[in-house]
Amino acid sequence: MKTKSACSAVLIIAMSVCATPAQKTRVFVTETNAPQASGDASVGDAKGSLVFTGGTSPQNVEVMKAFARYCPAVLVTANREKAEYLVQLDHEAINPTTPFVHGNKVAVFDKDEDLIYSNSTRILSSAVKGACAAILQQTAPGAGK
Repeated sequence: MKTKSACSAVLIIAMSVCATPAQKTRVFVTETNAPQASGDASVGDAKGSLVFTGGTSPQNVEVMKAFARYCPAVLVTANREKAEYLVQLDHEAINPTTPFVHGNKVAVFDKDEDLIYSNSTRILSSAVKGACAAILQQTAPGAGK
């Protein structure tokens, strides 16, 4: 009797170790105009240059927060190589002189760098929800790729 319950316990532990939750689709969020700076400097006979590329703007962080909030089925990653989708979202703050301009432009690319979705919206959450729906449609069982 003890052997049977011991086998059952081992089986339950083995099943819990082997059963991993479904992996979330990884997305990399970026902007088209990533921050960059460059320049040349000289002090006396010494010459040099300064180059800064990449980085994350406050708007990009807001987009990442929006994805975490409105699209919990995906995982935002900082590693572009691990991402299945690239989300390019340019976010502009609402301007009082042009309140009806679509200030959020979004484009979603798959691993093959093919455009699967693009749109412009006034509200950031709408842009993120549209991108999320496009990604989830692509990853659904029986989807094209």
